[in-house]
Amino acid sequence: MVKKSIIGVVVLLVLLTASFGVYLIGSPEVVIVNQSSQNVNEVTVELPSGRIVFGSISPKSESTIFYSWSQSEGMYEYQVSFAGGSSQTAKCGYVTHHEIGKRLTLIIHADLTVTCDESSKV
Repeated sequence: MVKKSIIGVVVLLVLLTASFGVYLIGSPEVVIVNQSSQNVNEVTVELPSGRIVFGSISPKSESTIFYSWSQSEGMYEYQVSFAGGSSQTAKCGYVTHHEIGKRLTLIIHADLTVTCDESSKV
């Protein structure tokens, strides 16, 4: 009886872990890649139905935040604030309702220009 209980718990944990993995793969996300040698103080990404705020991002590093599938349609608008006091604001990409596996990547280059890339994780 104890072996069956242990097996049941193990199977449940495997199913929960797999479900969480599938959820993360399907969830839309914004990725910030800082390829510059300057610290980024903050990145704010405005979604049609929400806002994502990244804190400090070190040089040569990246950060990811998942966001809600439930979005209105519209563009992403971002603002990148650099440690030196300068900032960049622009719009890019397009958000639609219930996008599965969507990834928006903002790449901060060595010359502090920012480019935007939309892709799919699935």
